Amino acid sequence: MEEEKVDIETRTIEELLLQLRKEKDWTYIHIVDELYKLGITIEEKTVKKWELGLEYPNIEIIYKLSELYMIPSERFITAKTNSYEKGMASIHMVFIKWFCYITGVSLKIGYIGLYVIIAIALIWSLYFFIDKVDTFMEVRARMNR
Repeated sequence: MEEEKVDIETRTIEELLLQLRKEKDWTYIHIVDELYKLGITIEEKTVKKWELGLEYPNIEIIYKLSELYMIPSERFITAKTNSYEKGMASIHMVFIKWFCYITGVSLKIGYIGLYVIIAIALIWSLYFFIDKVDTFMEVRARMNR
C-alpha cells in the first residue's frame, strides 16, 4: 500500500492519463466521445498532447476526467503539479516532446534522435567556422599588403 501511495504522489499527469486510458483499453476517440457526453468538446490530438505533456487539461476538464475515470480529482491536480515541477527541472524535455509529437515517434526515439540532430548541427557548424577561418585569413592577408 505504501509503494502505491508513493507512486501516486510522484506520477505526472501525462503518466496518469496514459495509464488510465490503457487500463480501460480506450482509444483517443473513446475519451473524446465520453468527455463530449459530459459536456466537454475536445479533439483527439488534445488528448494525445496531454499524454505527451505538451498541454495540460484545465481544472474544468480535470473534474470531468475524474468523473470519467471515477477517481478523485486531487490525484489529477497532484499529478499536474508534478508535471510542472518535472518540466521545470528539465526544460529541454519540452523540445523533445514537441519533436516526438510533430514526427510521430516514441519519446525514446525522439530523445535519441534530437541529440543526434544536435550533434550533427554542432559538427556542421564547426566545419563551417573552420572553412570561414581560411577565407578570413585570406581577406586579412590581402588587406595587410
